[in-house]
Amino acid sequence: MNLVWKGIYKSSDQLPVGDLPEHAVKFKEPNTMVMMNIVASLFIIPVIMLVLLAIIIKTMLWGISLELVYINIWGILLAFLTLLPHEFLHAILFPKDKEVELWVSPKAFMAFVVSTAPISKRRFIFLSLLPNIVFGLIPLIIWIFIPEGLAITAIFFTFASVNLLFGVGDYLNVFNAIVQMPKGSMQQLSGMNSYWYLPKK
Repeated sequence: MNLVWKGIYKSSDQLPVGDLPEHAVKFKEPNTMVMMNIVASLFIIPVIMLVLLAIIIKTMLWGISLELVYINIWGILLAFLTLLPHEFLHAILFPKDKEVELWVSPKAFMAFVVSTAPISKRRFIFLSLLPNIVFGLIPLIIWIFIPEGLAITAIFFTFASVNLLFGVGDYLNVFNAIVQMPKGSMQQLSGMNSYWYLPKK
């Protein structure tokens, strides 16, 4: 993987165009970064449900009061520090010999990586979820087993919750892959959009 810093994203014209096969099918997804974020924000609901489930499990294990579960400013700051590592975890799962571009979009308040390298459906799903597992799900599970009363407890809860929320765009990609991509198909980016196709035998 050759990660290349590209700078500020302003329009889809800046993004690389993939060499797609003629039978490639465009994902049914928004065509602008802003619209992508609006649609992806729907995945805040399952994230909140997951966090609530973790809170319920922790209260059952430790017999704590819900009043002890609160947001911590240090957890928020630490979560923001993972924005670039989050993208790096996406990038490392692209093929080793392919170029991956790193962009930031102040308008959409996000960073993202793109590569025109084709990857399998399974790899695309794992690539999309990996940062959210590492920085969100695993810390949330660890938080469940950390006793209350420690300074680190609220930091872990906030860090995990905020990172899970950061992944809403990734969850949209996973949803689209599961719903739209047939078994054995390949995913490939071109410009702003993703495409899928079945390899010719």
